[in-house]
Amino acid sequence: MTAGIFRMRQRGLWLALMLLLATGTARAETYRMDLILFANRTAVTEAPRAGALPDYAGAMALDNLAALQAAGIRLLPESDFALQSQWARLRNSRQFQPLLHLSWTQNDPPEARGPALRLRWGETQPGSGLPLVDGRVMLLIVNRYLTLDADLAYNGSNGAWRLDERRKMRRDELHHLDSARLGILAQVTKVGVP
Repeated sequence: MTAGIFRMRQRGLWLALMLLLATGTARAETYRMDLILFANRTAVTEAPRAGALPDYAGAMALDNLAALQAAGIRLLPESDFALQSQWARLRNSRQFQPLLHLSWTQNDPPEARGPALRLRWGETQPGSGLPLVDGRVMLLIVNRYLTLDADLAYNGSNGAWRLDERRKMRRDELHHLDSARLGILAQVTKVGVP
């Protein structure tokens, strides 16, 4: 009887040890995001909205490297930007004006309100005191789907046009989000996957 109890305890210890080892070897998933923000130059029929400010509370400035690192985000150098051909096509377009491009890696994107990157571009606009483009973007995993959450405003002298969208993204595919004045091209890939 005591030998049977000893074997049961031994199996229990082995099981606990195996579970501990399995959780200890779980690896963080790292994703890479390449993003282009562009403006639509054509005449817009949609009227701007006054006071349509994006929600950028808690968004991290791109030059705050300590905060980015603490959030598991690493900005990549311009030479590593993966959407060069799309950037070149937008530069040669009469309809669209590429504003900025950005690449970063992010460890374990959260499911809910996660680390957001503050995007600001352009001169301060008369009347609003805001840059031409202001807002934030963040990469999340919502219900197991990679998701880009963008809340940006194109601030004209007479109001703002918003791009406020949350989009599921398939890995390794180019995605397009847009509004009357702003657009985003984005691609997410898993780092370390051949």
